[in-house]
Amino acid sequence: MSIAGVPKLGPEPVGTYLRNTWYVAGWASDLGEAPHQRVFLEEPVALFRDADGKAHAVSGRCPHRWAPLGQGTVVEGALMCPYHGLRFDGTGACVHNPHPGGQLPENRLQVYPLVERHALLWIWMGEADKADPALIPDFGWLSDPKWEAVRGATVAEGHYELYSDNILDLSHANFVHPALVAAAFTEGDRKFWQDGETVHAEYIRLNDYLSEGIGGMLGRIGVKQDFCGWVVWHAPAVLYFDFRAGPPGTPREDCTLLPSLHAFTPETPDTTHYFWATARDFALGDAEFTAGMRAALEFAFEQEDMPLIRDSHRLMRGADFWDLRPAILNGDGGGVRARRMLQRLIDRERQQSSTA
Repeated sequence: MSIAGVPKLGPEPVGTYLRNTWYVAGWASDLGEAPHQRVFLEEPVALFRDADGKAHAVSGRCPHRWAPLGQGTVVEGALMCPYHGLRFDGTGACVHNPHPGGQLPENRLQVYPLVERHALLWIWMGEADKADPALIPDFGWLSDPKWEAVRGATVAEGHYELYSDNILDLSHANFVHPALVAAAFTEGDRKFWQDGETVHAEYIRLNDYLSEGIGGMLGRIGVKQDFCGWVVWHAPAVLYFDFRAGPPGTPREDCTLLPSLHAFTPETPDTTHYFWATARDFALGDAEFTAGMRAALEFAFEQEDMPLIRDSHRLMRGADFWDLRPAILNGDGGGVRARRMLQRLIDRERQQSSTA
C-alpha cells in the first residue's frame, strides 16, 4: 500500500541487495525543474537539479519531521521540504531555515553518488568512496544521434531478479510475445557463459521466418532470415539485449541491429523500477514508425511480461527462490548463472564489510 506515492516501508530493509554498484535511477531528461521522490533498495531518495542543472541524489526523508523531500520544490538551487520549508543543497547540508531565528539544523542528509551518462541517471547506494564511474556499463548508443530509441519507465510488481530471469531466458517470448517472436527462441541453438562478473545468453536461428511483428518492422514478412539474440547481464540487474537479423549467410556484424536496454532497480522486495529502451538506425525521424514501435514494445513489456511476473511473484508468497526447488530447463542457463554470480558478489561485499 502507498501513501502519497511513497511505498510503505518497514523499520529496516528486509531485502538483500548488492550495494557497491551502479543502479539506474531514471532517465536524465525526465528530471527537470521538479524533484522526484523515489525508493531504491528500500531507502527513500530525492532526486533534483541545482541552479546549474547538475543532478543530485540525497535522502528523501527530511530530518525534521520525515516528510518526503522529493515532493517539494527547488528554490534557488536548493531542495525545499514541502512540510516546513527547510532547504538542502546537493551536499546534504541545510542552507535555509525560514522560521524565526533562522538557525540552520546541523542534521545532514545522506548523499548518494549520482552520474548522468548514456541518457540515464546512475546511482550508487553503497560506500561513496567506492563509486567509480568507470564501472558504469557502456550504453553509449542511447545518446548517439545515429540511433533513435523508444523508451519507458515504470514500477513493476515482483522481485527484480525475476525480471532479470525473464530477459536472460528468451525462450519465454514464443509463448508470451507471439506477435514479436517466432519459434526461433525455443527451437534455435542456445549458449550460456560467464565472462568475469558478466553473464551471457545467446540464441541463434538460421534460415527461418521472423514473427509478424519483427518482420513487419524490418519489412521482411515472409522472408527467411538468420537471426540472433544475445543478452549481457551486468550485476545486479542491468541487461543489454542485442537482436540482429539479416538474409541467410549475412555476417552478424552486417545484420540489422535492434539494441535494447533492460534495467531493473529494486524498490522493495516486492516492487521493481523497470527502465527499458530499444533503438534503431533506420526510419529515423519517422514519427508514425516510432509510435508503432513504442506501442508494440510497451504492450510486450508492460501488458505481457509484467502481469505474468507479478503473478509468479505473488505465488512465491515470500519464499526464497531456491527453497522452492525450481525445475530447471535448458533456457535457464543464463538466469541460474546470474543468480549465483549475484549471490557471490553480495556474500563477498558482506564479508569485506564485516572485516573492515
